[in-house]
Amino acid sequence: MKKYLAVLCAAALLSGCSSNNKGSTGANSGGSPTIPATTAAPSINFDYEYPVTGTDTDMSEVSNVDWSLIYRDAINEFKKTDKCDETARFTIYDINNDMIPELFISYGSDDDKTYLVKSLSDENIYTEYDPISDGGEMFFSMNRSLLVIFFYDFNTQTQTAQLYRLKNSKLANVYTFEMSGETYKMNGEECTEEEYMDEYNLLLNGVIKDMGTDFAFDDDSIDAALGNKSTMEEGYAAVVNSYLKQMEGNANVKSSYSIMDVNGDEVPELFVSEGVAFSPSVDVFSWNGCVVPVGNFGTDGTMYYYPTSGELKGEYHAPSYTAGCFYKFNEQFKFEELFSFGDTEVSNSDDIIYNINAESKTADEYHKIMDEHSSGDSYALGADNDVTEENIKLLNEGKFNAPSLKAS
Repeated sequence: MKKYLAVLCAAALLSGCSSNNKGSTGANSGGSPTIPATTAAPSINFDYEYPVTGTDTDMSEVSNVDWSLIYRDAINEFKKTDKCDETARFTIYDINNDMIPELFISYGSDDDKTYLVKSLSDENIYTEYDPISDGGEMFFSMNRSLLVIFFYDFNTQTQTAQLYRLKNSKLANVYTFEMSGETYKMNGEECTEEEYMDEYNLLLNGVIKDMGTDFAFDDDSIDAALGNKSTMEEGYAAVVNSYLKQMEGNANVKSSYSIMDVNGDEVPELFVSEGVAFSPSVDVFSWNGCVVPVGNFGTDGTMYYYPTSGELKGEYHAPSYTAGCFYKFNEQFKFEELFSFGDTEVSNSDDIIYNINAESKTADEYHKIMDEHSSGDSYALGADNDVTEENIKLLNEGKFNAPSLKAS
């Protein structure tokens, strides 16, 4: 089990995945992404074609159907329940590329989470899915538009990853990975560890985003997520204010932010560095009349933007290795992973192992590729403005320190 978790952790890191918990605890204290140990009921259904069912409502006869109004009603109804406690968070994000976002609400402890999913289709069908319970963290794989939830049964020492895709108002469980001890299964069929990891990495490659964790249930955050802020600056200020609240009472957690356009649409993105002082991560938000949470990256507290190529780099440094990725951010609010990279020191040796996309490279090959993509001046994003009450007030007024160009 430990070996398997280590493999998943490394894969998550190279994918830019961050396991930071945006609840009351702030960011993950280790800085390195981890796949959470979670709890699953023994009766969990492993039939990979079995969908999460829900209730459909035909909204075609309703005038001026607006996802923000529908989701506000859903959020307000949830707030009236005892489930809306300090663990509750939500995300609004499009997972099926129809330009209409879905609503994800999460609540419960890290090893016993429940997810509520709401969706409005482009055919004006509003679906409220049955709760997905007894799980751990939920992620979204941007490359294949897949949701993944991890489950863990402590009684049988079994870890399960269930993959879902939203299509035609159906949330189908399209794949199931199960691992217990040295036994591996895909869709209930036993396989080798190599077959398991090959298929897993094929389906869940690229950028992985946290789901259900981006916004708290305060009025300011809800207004920002639903488009009820007059300006981008007001929306971003509401987001930054939520990080300030997470810092309260925790001297080890620090946050800062930068604002810069990184996809050429003349609408700047917000980069927030959060976490303990020695290993912060970076969360990225964009603006489309509302605040859009577009990525969570396990980096060293900044992402580097190269304006000449339009590429971004995120990397994480540990005592014996470096790992990271290059990305582009497109106008559909998705990050595209261009390639991953890493170098690892060999124990009791001066040798270093280099890799690009997990394939071994010589030192010359590695540095040639890295130099080609790191050429030109760059901006370090995430650390230009400290998260303070005064800076949030200034941000509301459209005032902030712009990123500075770093010479190559």
